[in-house]
Amino acid sequence: MLNTPSEITNIFAISQFGEGYLPSVNRKTFEKVDSVSLYDERFKNAFNTDDTLHVIIGMDSGLLTNYLMDRPLARGSKYIFVELPDILALLTIDIPKALHNDLIISSPEKFSALIKENENNLYIVKQKFRIHRSIAVAENHLESYCKLNAQVEKTLEHEYFEKRVGFNQKIFVKAQLQNLAENLLPASILKQQFVGKSCIILGGGPSLDDSIEWIKANTERLIVIAVSRIMGKLAKLNIKVDIVVSVDPLSHSFDVNKEFMELEHNALLINSYHVAPQIMGQWRGSALYTGSRWPWDNDTDHDNIKSVGPTVTNSAIEIATEMGFKQVLLCGVDFCHSQKGVTHTQGTFGASLGPDIGVMLEWVETYSGEMAETPIQLLHAIESLQTSIMHQTSTIYINLSKDAAKVNGVEYRACQDVQLDSITHKNRQMLRPETYQLSTQQRTGYLIDTLNNLTKTLDKLQRLKILISEALVLNTKIEKSQKKPQFIPALADKIDKVEQKINKKFTSLVHLIKFYGYYEFSHFLSTKKKDEWSQQDVIDQTRIYYQALETISTELSELITSSIKRINCRINEYQAISDVNALCHQWNNDKQWGRSVIWQHNHPLQYESLSATDLEKIQTSQASFYEQFVVKHFIDETSDAVLPRMDNAFKKLQILLHNRHLLGISKIVEYTLPFIDTSAEVSRLYHLALSYQQMLEKHPQMALETILKLSVELCREAELKQVIKLSLELNKLGLATTYLAEIIHYSDEYLPQYAHALNLSGKPQKALHIYLDYLDKYPEDILVLLKLGIFLVQMNQMDSAKACFKNVLSLDVNNQAAIRYLQQLGG
Repeated sequence: MLNTPSEITNIFAISQFGEGYLPSVNRKTFEKVDSVSLYDERFKNAFNTDDTLHVIIGMDSGLLTNYLMDRPLARGSKYIFVELPDILALLTIDIPKALHNDLIISSPEKFSALIKENENNLYIVKQKFRIHRSIAVAENHLESYCKLNAQVEKTLEHEYFEKRVGFNQKIFVKAQLQNLAENLLPASILKQQFVGKSCIILGGGPSLDDSIEWIKANTERLIVIAVSRIMGKLAKLNIKVDIVVSVDPLSHSFDVNKEFMELEHNALLINSYHVAPQIMGQWRGSALYTGSRWPWDNDTDHDNIKSVGPTVTNSAIEIATEMGFKQVLLCGVDFCHSQKGVTHTQGTFGASLGPDIGVMLEWVETYSGEMAETPIQLLHAIESLQTSIMHQTSTIYINLSKDAAKVNGVEYRACQDVQLDSITHKNRQMLRPETYQLSTQQRTGYLIDTLNNLTKTLDKLQRLKILISEALVLNTKIEKSQKKPQFIPALADKIDKVEQKINKKFTSLVHLIKFYGYYEFSHFLSTKKKDEWSQQDVIDQTRIYYQALETISTELSELITSSIKRINCRINEYQAISDVNALCHQWNNDKQWGRSVIWQHNHPLQYESLSATDLEKIQTSQASFYEQFVVKHFIDETSDAVLPRMDNAFKKLQILLHNRHLLGISKIVEYTLPFIDTSAEVSRLYHLALSYQQMLEKHPQMALETILKLSVELCREAELKQVIKLSLELNKLGLATTYLAEIIHYSDEYLPQYAHALNLSGKPQKALHIYLDYLDKYPEDILVLLKLGIFLVQMNQMDSAKACFKNVLSLDVNNQAAIRYLQQLGG
């Protein structure tokens, strides 16, 4: 349950403005100022955003819902209130029938399903959604609201993360087409060839360092599968790897894998069809691919090992499962940070970056029972792994680290408790890279077949584009015929027939175009209701649709043309005598200068007899290749890595405080404690986090003493606010006033609070000056005008108070608070 019974009581109050509310939810928020005045200032503009899904956490005892229903809703927008079940049980909100589709009240449990419904999910796809927090939620009084806020944020974050993947499809298809020249042999060759054997998958997690000696002692009884990013480290440790796995399509993958690419390529590479072309095109050893070689329909890969994600570890586990292993051991496969916040094994690219102290992360339970942080990608990796191994009965999955995240279907077992059988010579031979070396004749045959397929597909795309152009012309004619509507049905019928022809003759290509152009086609999707569409809306949407088809068809045609050039270049490479100028030109375009090393190895005689000009070109390409490996040494000292992330760390700390996330705050304290002497910023973060921790643990005096260990000169806005908050809670008005005098330099918003503190301190005249200075800058701040009026009443300056309340009415003629106070004053 999200709520605590003692927090919310079934007691209603009526404010002096006649508004009913739950004091246990809203405290005295609506006693001095009516809800409409508060909401106009906070939500009026925010709620008016068109074509947006507005998710509102909390209803302020129903007052916020009533406020929204009493106003015109923004065009094309939907509003979802998410409220605690205990509060929903106390309220009766009658939503007018006309608003049933646009305004929804939901419990937290129903919200997850609600957000996945097509009509709501479309806003997520189009990135048109906003989160609003009711006043009660924003004030952070109820722990149940803190948890609700975190739950709603996470639900939307996860849904957006899943939908965002669709916008990255271009990267995968581009890499797939670029890799056609190298992806020649499928990994299905290895399916079920290792039944009854054991393998170990080595990932880049920090727990890898704990089992190195055991791995070294048992490599003869294991098939060693490693993710590519740790190959450099394993080479230094003299750990022989049988299979190396690489999947990342992004160009930075080459930077992460530079150590791996610099080594002798004497392990068998199993790569995803979409691995970074800079890796695939410069790999000098043997390789097998997973997934589908072609981005359009192709029967040859239906039985291949799937390319699964979202991480390289997921792919490695899928490969091991399909190879038939009885036992799949996992080491360095943590799916979370260590208890010290470390993200990667030492001596690797990831470790040099230090802990992600400034990143908002998820929380998972480890096999040791501790909680650990993990990024959303790894949380999805856990879920994906659980799904993929759910029905595997012939394979046992074992994680060797108790500090790894718990995964259903994967058991923890200490190294010494693992039983291993021997690996046969036949098994070893099957993984020798030379087993999969293709002859020049075989390779050339594959390349010629590839060239023919590409040429046929390019021709189909040209014919498809003719039909798309025809549809666009017809749509333009419809637009010009709006003054003669009798012609529109016939033209619309012609467009329908063109669309039918497109879908019938080019089914697989249209599927590819929509998959590849997911982002462009998302603009075609509309959040408008069908009954709101005008004829012009229909015309505009039709144009957007066919323009997206045309744009993506052109883009794919260019990619295929580029692939044809690359295939021709590879065929040239494998000729007895190659055109060196053409080769170097293509390698340079692809940034695959390492192919010059491969070419020299395959053409020793031609290399020896090259002209001076051609020799210079080859040597220039090789120099460009080797230049890529000039990188700085890895930085393993966490203190060096933390400093650039301090700004984000302070932001993260504030979010954790807002959600009262005691565990997250305590982890920041734990991460920073060893480094508080390295930097004033780290010291600030440590003391602020520790003070927050002590405050949430109900030790305000300790929290105040902790934050006061920072000198005033070191304090920034967050530290000053913490001192003020704790001082007021502990009735240390003098201390609070001193720090308020400092914090007003950050923002004028603190001036009214400073004035109030001065008044309580017996300095009403100084307080009055502060109020007047503030209103001189912000004369239309109704809330502060009301506060000043109340202050003047307390000072017995009735005429000035009346003038103040009348000033409020000149800004808001219906302001209930000002009307009520004037009635009380007889004005």
